[in-house]
Amino acid sequence: MIDCHLHLQDPRLGSIPEIFTAVRCEHIGCLVVNGTHPEDWEKVAELSMIYPEVIPSFGLHPWRANEVGDDEWRERLAERLIDFPVAGVGEIGLDRWIKGHNQEHQKKVFRVQLALAAELGRPVSVHCLNAWGSLLDCLRTADLSAGCLLHSYGGPVEMVDEFVALGVYFSLSGYFFREEKSEKLRAFEKVPDERLLLETDAPDMLPPRSMLRHTLVSPAGGEINHPANLPAIYEAYAVWRGIRPDEAADRVKRNFTRWFFSGRREIFLSRFPILNGR
Repeated sequence: MIDCHLHLQDPRLGSIPEIFTAVRCEHIGCLVVNGTHPEDWEKVAELSMIYPEVIPSFGLHPWRANEVGDDEWRERLAERLIDFPVAGVGEIGLDRWIKGHNQEHQKKVFRVQLALAAELGRPVSVHCLNAWGSLLDCLRTADLSAGCLLHSYGGPVEMVDEFVALGVYFSLSGYFFREEKSEKLRAFEKVPDERLLLETDAPDMLPPRSMLRHTLVSPAGGEINHPANLPAIYEAYAVWRGIRPDEAADRVKRNFTRWFFSGRREIFLSRFPILNGR
């Protein structure tokens, strides 16, 4: 199984060796770990060197965009990506929900990262909250040929077709299987089967209690999402789509390959034999 978006570098997760014991017991073969700021890129890089299942992704999250004022971060990001040929660009995007946001600065930072991803031929993992029109405008003028994922898509049902036309992929998290969030699944009903991926977004996007195979408590208190809950998301997806679990695994694997490989297949096959033949 493949987790296309999470944050293993988040200190709330605690002991990563213990996390990986559970991850490996659940037969999770690839995890795309997304950086959010220059401060955590080093930790993401370290995780990818320690754990062969980890695919690193480096990006400046819109929540942190106000913390950088010049383009020095862009050079540091480029260096990271060059040092890690398997890495993607993420988590990046736009967010009007966060207090004190500067939409114009967010868009500038987002476009810089989209351009860098296109220049280096790297897939992007995109975050968006309450800024779907602006996001669509940015993506329409970007080169997305290396692959684009809208992670935990929470946008309008009516915009799905427009994003599909741009070639983007969509990821579904266990959070949307909560009863109070079931309306969000309506958007995913319009997503073509060949464009859908699955994620935990751990330690966030906690699934419903019935899907929690593994539990974690944040140091500050409160339950958080464990990466090893991914199999329950696969099972819920299979039931929702009306397919067998093995079909779900094969489908997600093929979709992941198309999104993330994007002409770089030879880089991955030696490191991730799970993806051979897909």
